[in-house]
Amino acid sequence: MGMAHDAATWAFYLAAIVWWTIDLGYGPLQLVLLGTTLEITMLVSEVPTGVVADRFSRKWSTVLSFAIMTAAMFLHVATTEYWVLLISQALFGLGWTFRSGADVAWLTDEAAWLAEGTDAADVDKSPILLRRHRLGMVAGLVALLPTTLFGGGNLRLVIAICAGVLGLTTIWLAVAMTDHFRAGFDEDEHPQSMREILSEGIATTRRVPTLRVLVSVMVLMGIGAEALDRLGFKQFLDEGDFGDDSIFWTGLLFMTLGALGVAVVWVTEQALERGVKLVMLATILLAISAGGAVIAAIAPAIGIAIGLALQDPCREALDPVSVAWTNREAPASARATVHSLVNQAHGLGEVAGGLTLGAIAELTGIRWVIFLAGALWGFAALLARRGIRHDAH
Repeated sequence: MGMAHDAATWAFYLAAIVWWTIDLGYGPLQLVLLGTTLEITMLVSEVPTGVVADRFSRKWSTVLSFAIMTAAMFLHVATTEYWVLLISQALFGLGWTFRSGADVAWLTDEAAWLAEGTDAADVDKSPILLRRHRLGMVAGLVALLPTTLFGGGNLRLVIAICAGVLGLTTIWLAVAMTDHFRAGFDEDEHPQSMREILSEGIATTRRVPTLRVLVSVMVLMGIGAEALDRLGFKQFLDEGDFGDDSIFWTGLLFMTLGALGVAVVWVTEQALERGVKLVMLATILLAISAGGAVIAAIAPAIGIAIGLALQDPCREALDPVSVAWTNREAPASARATVHSLVNQAHGLGEVAGGLTLGAIAELTGIRWVIFLAGALWGFAALLARRGIRHDAH
């Protein structure tokens, strides 16, 4: 599931960013608006879709997610009209939220069901989540190779192929996924309404000190993410002036970042298995991400690539670390909802920062915005460090 998703989305993003920047010639504000549309949709639908997964079915929430994202990708290549691309981004964001939290909750439920009656039932699932993320990255990395070598001739065809892969995966998931969790019941087997599930998720997020810290960190990460995800690669393409070879050099950079990301996630796995706490790992990864963003902001073209190579792999590793951090604290009956609340904090940061950073980039240049992102991530690292004392795990 995760490997097919990551292969399709990595190839999609590579093809899309080059298509938007080179073929369609979008400026900083247009690029950021594409991301902001995605994030606004996710912000609005994140928690409701999480509650739906907890109340009805985490399996079918995941299947529906893949179906919606497939439709969004096909719509994306149907036309070059900007407003249609915005609708496609909104649809993709909606689909993403049906999977967000639901797939992790489903994996945790099924792992617990398989281990029922054994000592493994209480084993920390954090290493599994990091390994799952690493394997997905490997699949994404493999998908980048043909996209880089052969995608330059027809970027829209690449995106259509990605949509086809997601569509076939949707059918396979509907048939192959099991579903042993009794959705809509608390841990004492009492039925729960959607309102009760939401209340439990909010109460957990407010009550647990490490989750409060994580929510603050996610907001700051979200604000800075738009600068690097939308504008960092544009800065690389603009400074490099690669012309017709843009897809090759961007693909090469993507593959380098992917390979480094796999390595960083593996190192993070090893550190976790050796007893390093999740919050400590998050603090270290945030600090390195901040340094990479600052380098990308002040360096010339090759330096931009180096800065991206520092921050991007660490942010990739931060994703499963934050998921494992959330998963560890979330109650079984509201697990997807708690994940959605944490993800919503990240989305709130992206929405708040997206248009603002895009406007600043138009006025002052992209470098100042990337530098600001690095400063925010540095502050996030300091916040995460404060959470270490609350981390008893």
